[in-house]
Amino acid sequence: MRLCVIHADDILKTVMQMRQVVYSFCDGDAEGAKNAFRQVFDSERHADEVKRKILGELSKGPFHPMDREDVMRLVMTVDDVGANAKSAARKINFSSPTDLDDIKTGLRQLADMLVEIVNEMKRAIERLLEEPRKVAELADELERLEEKIDDHRVELLVKIVKVGDKVKGFSSWLMLKEAVDNMENVADKSEDVADLIRTIAISHQ
Repeated sequence: MRLCVIHADDILKTVMQMRQVVYSFCDGDAEGAKNAFRQVFDSERHADEVKRKILGELSKGPFHPMDREDVMRLVMTVDDVGANAKSAARKINFSSPTDLDDIKTGLRQLADMLVEIVNEMKRAIERLLEEPRKVAELADELERLEEKIDDHRVELLVKIVKVGDKVKGFSSWLMLKEAVDNMENVADKSEDVADLIRTIAISHQ
């Protein structure tokens, strides 16, 4: 579980650096977005190394089969958070900020909200290790944040669709729309982590 906290911290760094990609993109700083994506890639790769270490420990440790399955599902779901953050950052780098003034604020806000929910996800994993009886409140907060993010995403997609009617580069617009879909998945997977944490905490009371 301590390795799971380290893994979650790497995933949080990945999402924070994805936010920097978004901010650089919105500022028209293509070089800054590329540099930030390199940091996203490095953090997500380090998270993969920690994940492999966790899976290696699970394969040789004296775990009850159910415990092993719980931890595996937890680490793989947290890993999905980072994978979606990396995909979003990559697709944003394939997009163009031209004619997107109406949605830049919404993109920045979405990126900020994702950092918030993943930070809460990491805190919930830490709480699971330290005070498993008290994880329910953090799991509930993760669910509330996911609902808030989903509402914001819907409003943002409406604006993106409107922009799509007038942009010249359809492929660039499509990449941006798919990037937002990946950003939504970051929140969705964080909520899935909340469900797993709640299940693990209840089963070990």
